[in-house]
Amino acid sequence: MNNLEKSGLEIVAKLMAVSARTAPKSGGIDHVQIMIADSKEQKSIANIMCKIGEEICNKLPNNKLGNAIRQDWESDAKTIAASGLLMLIGVEGRKIIGLNCGGCGFSTCSEMLKHPQVSIVENSFPGPYCIFKVMDLSIATTSAVKTAMEHNVDNRMMYKAGVAALKLGILNPCDLIIGIPLSATGKNIYFDRADKIDAWKIVKSNNV
Repeated sequence: MNNLEKSGLEIVAKLMAVSARTAPKSGGIDHVQIMIADSKEQKSIANIMCKIGEEICNKLPNNKLGNAIRQDWESDAKTIAASGLLMLIGVEGRKIIGLNCGGCGFSTCSEMLKHPQVSIVENSFPGPYCIFKVMDLSIATTSAVKTAMEHNVDNRMMYKAGVAALKLGILNPCDLIIGIPLSATGKNIYFDRADKIDAWKIVKSNNV
């Protein structure tokens, strides 16, 4: 990717940030955070993704399934490393609206807040979260990738990149993050990946 295309990605990323910021938020209360990872952070996220895949693989008794999951994480990590830019959009998922809707799995907001967050060491995300904050993140990320699409920038929403960012302590105080890598090459690097396709065939066959 040359400097002209790199500059184009930077412009589109800024427009994506505007789209995510102006996306509707529950109750008009905004707890969404947006950033563009620098090259060092992007590389660290890719490395942590590989490490997470390896850790999951080592914990599973089924070697075939474990290797497939590791391969899936590594495939996504390779595309993060190869991307021109990486945008991170997160939300403070424990901020409550106060409606006691039960969408979080608890009968009241206060009960959800009393429940300890699950360990980020053992899990992907430290929930439970307010469902409205999850929806806010979903709308913000969708608005961002819509803008990328309108400007012909290849992209993909990746929860794995968000998991790695959380483990690295990036984008505090967010506790739920989605990564959106951006690319401008002759072939979309996020799709038609043989290693990922093969991995998912094994994962699906073991989860039917």
